[in-house]
Amino acid sequence: MPLDAICLTAVVEELKKTLVGGKVDKIYQPTRDEVVLAVRGSRGNVRLLLSANPSHPRAQLTQLPRENPDAPPMFCMLLRKHLTGARILDVAQPPLERVVELRLEALNELGDRVERRLVLEAISRRSNLVLLDGEGRILDCIRHVDSGLAEHGGMTRILQPGMFYHLPPAQAKQDPTTLDRAGLKRLLEAAPEEAQADKWLLDTFGGMSPLVCRELAHRAGGATDVRLNVLGEAGRERLLDQLETLLSGIRENHFTPTILNKDGKPSDFTFFPVEQYGTLVQSIPFPTFSQLLDQFYEQRENLERVKT
Repeated sequence: MPLDAICLTAVVEELKKTLVGGKVDKIYQPTRDEVVLAVRGSRGNVRLLLSANPSHPRAQLTQLPRENPDAPPMFCMLLRKHLTGARILDVAQPPLERVVELRLEALNELGDRVERRLVLEAISRRSNLVLLDGEGRILDCIRHVDSGLAEHGGMTRILQPGMFYHLPPAQAKQDPTTLDRAGLKRLLEAAPEEAQADKWLLDTFGGMSPLVCRELAHRAGGATDVRLNVLGEAGRERLLDQLETLLSGIRENHFTPTILNKDGKPSDFTFFPVEQYGTLVQSIPFPTFSQLLDQFYEQRENLERVKT
């Protein structure tokens, strides 16, 4: 699965604790879509993987070895020019967006301190990694988007060096973390009676994956495809209870990184225990999301290699 916005929130909290205050020691680009930053920090040396691969975009600390090509690509050389020796000031995520922004303090050619930003857009086929100057202009990006591609792909942004950077257009959905129970209840009361609970959640709220929406529906009504009119008043209250519990955990950064294994193979991952599959799927908790992502994608890549 792609890294959803709530899982990414958990990842960003992990990265902040380890990366802020650290210095970028080395930079390499093992594949066309991946960049690794070796960072020296107060907690030791770590490697930050920023992947703009359309199939599995993500940000994470990684312990898996990756090749350092003898001839670095142009984008890697530019990152080395601007970010080698830079100090990481912050790691941030716009609310419930699949975007991670690293803010760094670097030295320019004259020895002056300047700000640079490195932005990962982990948005499936539109994933990108963008380097910005202190004014928000694009210095370069791992994947250029011109007017033709923007138009063909239904995108509204052009990503080219020299242009000012703007975040991807926000979805027309509610941010559930900003709503209290009364606000959530008003939205639920306005929902179509025949709507599936999970579909209504997915269409109404940003940041929530189909897996999470199905799980909330299952816990409220005993089935992932239960409809709102079948839930009844008591079921709707249970749905609000489950939603409030979920949102409270997000606000307080209480996450349980969990891999879902089906038939002994990794099928999905999420940030809390999942009950909807019963005994068909095994939930395996991990101490951190970075450890989870290393194992999940290493197993996935090994299975793909066996198939080919």
